[in-house]
Amino acid sequence: MTEVLIFSFLTGAVLGQRFRVLVLLPLTLVMGLAAIPVGLMVDVSFLEGLKNLVLAAVALQAGYLFGSAARFGLAAARAARLFARPVNTVR
Repeated sequence: MTEVLIFSFLTGAVLGQRFRVLVLLPLTLVMGLAAIPVGLMVDVSFLEGLKNLVLAAVALQAGYLFGSAARFGLAAARAARLFARPVNTVR
């Protein structure tokens, strides 16, 4: 389960760098549809599979938040570096 949570977090971080928040809805739906056959293959109970799905969805959203914050942090640092220089005027 830890591997799935790490993968979900990293996937969310990558998506947070490139996409808007609406990309999480279809991806969570696909995760839900994929969790049903995977849960049947590994013989987990319904509640255990549901718990794993909820944890993976939360990890995906946390990763998205982290990736989005990293994108804005890098953009702010770049803007501060570009606009902090004094403007040379010709007299």
